Amino acid sequence: MTSNFPVVQHTFNFKCTQCADCCTGDQIVLLNLFDLYKLAGFLNLQNTVQLFEKGLLILHKENGVYRPQIRFKKLPFKFCPFLINDVNESGALKGWCRLHSSAKPLVCALSPIGLRFDVQQDHLEFLLVPPTGSCPGLKEQQVQNRDQYLKSYQKEIELQKRYFKILESCKAKEWNKTQFKQNLYGFSVTSPFEEILETLENKFLKSGS
Repeated sequence: MTSNFPVVQHTFNFKCTQCADCCTGDQIVLLNLFDLYKLAGFLNLQNTVQLFEKGLLILHKENGVYRPQIRFKKLPFKFCPFLINDVNESGALKGWCRLHSSAKPLVCALSPIGLRFDVQQDHLEFLLVPPTGSCPGLKEQQVQNRDQYLKSYQKEIELQKRYFKILESCKAKEWNKTQFKQNLYGFSVTSPFEEILETLENKFLKSGS
């Protein structure tokens, strides 16, 4: 999905206008394991499987694996369940993320920067991925330094890479949707996330199970 987007080496132009276009319509917001952990904690849940039971998440199949996806509401229009609509002083509509910033999914926090990670080569690239086809923020003249823009998310980016390695190992198992949910996406959030991730890595990367 990210093959045709330009690589961001140093700088890019962007300033979020809070138009909320990327939080509505047919957007696909995919989560990683740490996103699940953060979201469950934000909602005071004990286990990430409850996110699916409550209808907040569904599973999206892509490249032979299933990934958690935020389930958008359909009425009165398609929108993220964590979107808060408001108006500015000029009366223009603006959107706020209820998860900002402690539980905001990494894909949303990094936008318009997208990640392309080659698991085999252990190589990570940063791409300029328009949040929507007509994102007004990309037309702004504010210049962003890539490294500064990503600085506070370095830890989460590393966690994302580790998640992608686990996903790659699960691809060969040819699990169905239920098996992915049970084996990978359902875990207690009462332990530190690092312990949870290491357990999954030991299970899928080191033991070969």
